[in-house]
This record gives sequence, structure tokens and C-alpha cells, in this order.
Amino acid sequence: MSTVLAWSPFLQPAPGVQHWWWLLVIPMALGVSLSYKAIRTGDLRKFPRDVTVMAIQIVALMVGIAIGLYILVLVLLPLLPAE
Repeated sequence: MSTVLAWSPFLQPAPGVQHWWWLLVIPMALGVSLSYKAIRTGDLRKFPRDVTVMAIQIVALMVGIAIGLYILVLVLLPLLPAE
């Protein structure tokens, strides 16, 4: 309990999120899409659908980038000559 009380954000990693830190992309995507669509959506009846679609697009893009980097680093780079 004392480690949580002594935690200083931006200086130390958050305690207890070491194994599932990558799931924090979901609330980040929701926050970005909520704030962007709150300004850009003309019709508020479309707002929940627009936010959901944009959040899914952000998460899918980040998963795609992660897969691409995995393929680049662990598959393609070892095939290059060492010299």
C-alpha cells in the first residue's frame, strides 16, 4: 500500500501494470476519439457511432504497426548479411 501512495507519475512506472500495460491503448484510443469527435461531429446523433468507429480504427492501426514491426525486426532483419 505504501508503494501506491509514494508513486510519482511521469517519474516512475505505474505500480501493478507491468504485465498488461499494452491494454492501456484502449482507454487512450477512446479518449482521443471522444475529444476529436466532440469537436468534429456535426450531428450529435452520430456521435457514439463515430467515436466507436474511430477508437476501433486507432486500436487496429496500432495492432497493425506492432505486427509490422515484429515482422521487420524478428523476420526480415536477421536475413540481412552481417557485413
